[in-house]
Amino acid sequence: MPEYVESLSDTHYDTLRESNFHHSSWPKGLTRVGAITMAAPGPAGRIKLANVHVVRLRDNSGVIIFINIPHYVVDGTGFFSFVELWGKHCLAERTGDRQLAQQTSQLEYCFDRSIIARHLPVERKPLDSETLRVYTGFKPIADWIAWLSPNTRSRLLNKAKFNSGVVSHTFRVSRQALEMLRKEVGEYVADSSEGKLTDRYLLAAILSKLIARAHRNRRDQESVSVAGWLFGAACSVVGAAVGLVKYGARLLCCSSNCDSSAKRDSSKYQSLNLLDDVRHGLGLVDKQYMGNGLIPHNSLCPLDVLETPIDPRSLAKAVDMVRSIYENADAALVASFVDLLSSNPKSFTRPMIYMSTQPELLVVTCEMEFKLYASDFGNGPPEWVCTIPSFVANFVGLLPSPPPSTDVIANIILKAPVMKQVLRDEFWRDFTQIVY
Repeated sequence: MPEYVESLSDTHYDTLRESNFHHSSWPKGLTRVGAITMAAPGPAGRIKLANVHVVRLRDNSGVIIFINIPHYVVDGTGFFSFVELWGKHCLAERTGDRQLAQQTSQLEYCFDRSIIARHLPVERKPLDSETLRVYTGFKPIADWIAWLSPNTRSRLLNKAKFNSGVVSHTFRVSRQALEMLRKEVGEYVADSSEGKLTDRYLLAAILSKLIARAHRNRRDQESVSVAGWLFGAACSVVGAAVGLVKYGARLLCCSSNCDSSAKRDSSKYQSLNLLDDVRHGLGLVDKQYMGNGLIPHNSLCPLDVLETPIDPRSLAKAVDMVRSIYENADAALVASFVDLLSSNPKSFTRPMIYMSTQPELLVVTCEMEFKLYASDFGNGPPEWVCTIPSFVANFVGLLPSPPPSTDVIANIILKAPVMKQVLRDEFWRDFTQIVY
């Protein structure tokens, strides 16, 4: 059974609205689980496939619904389909709409993961070296964690505190600013025809440059600090010696179309992980498949492109790289990735270990196409939908803005020193508005 909890809160809805729904204003105990789903305390505790907490706010001023479903059960497609369906059932019950109740009861969904195997093509496309490095090879720690029971593994990973020192900020990208920049960048990209300069491509390119530059500025600042400390220490001892140290720049990289021949010179490449949906590559969009259909596109992106000042010309180069990564993810690549996972069932823990040892990689997930605001439990759609605040560093989620706006919401999670550089970036400050 899923966990379902209802509670009352002394927090008024106006308090949340006045803070732009910042997580600091949320009622205490709202989130029943964190980034690592854990079992309830006690010997009988089990990990739930869903955790739901419905909080009624003071003076009946509003309701917050917290919903967690682990990613190994569903992805965004399944998650938001569930919330929308639940809302339809509630709406039909509250309004007595028999037609809606009948339509809702007749909806069919597919939970059979074998549908992916049945739609794999005969053709295969070689996976690049870094993807193979992440998922294969001798990794005893990852294999040991995979061997543990789900309860033990979740407790262990929770103690690892992947979110230590992590901060998050949410930004709004206005439609006007996005369209203006798209027009400017379109003058330089290789192909600016319809579908070749999408919101996803453009924003992923901007973010890869923004965060690569933030990491560089953070390293440069730390280099100056270390150099200054060494200078002072040396002067106090010998009176004149100057010490300059290049502080450990580590930007370890995955691989793909950006530069698959680049091996692993960590000072020259950004590790960019673009998550994509296999439903598109395999032709499953109309099959109502609700399981986790995400695969990572690991890519080596050269810093000599990403660290240049952000302007239309430099963005065009980044867009071409991002687009090539997404467009390379056809059915043949999906098939090769499925073969890789099938041949090593324990490999599911390896990306987690990889991320914990690569402090400057970047993961970008796009949820702009999901119907976040389609759910209606009887009082209209939600006013704000968001993720939990800070769960893992170097993660960006792109979400739609509440209707009728067509703006884009970008939730960025980084280590505090890197986020400090993002907030100072002149282009980003002009291009976006901070929500919280």
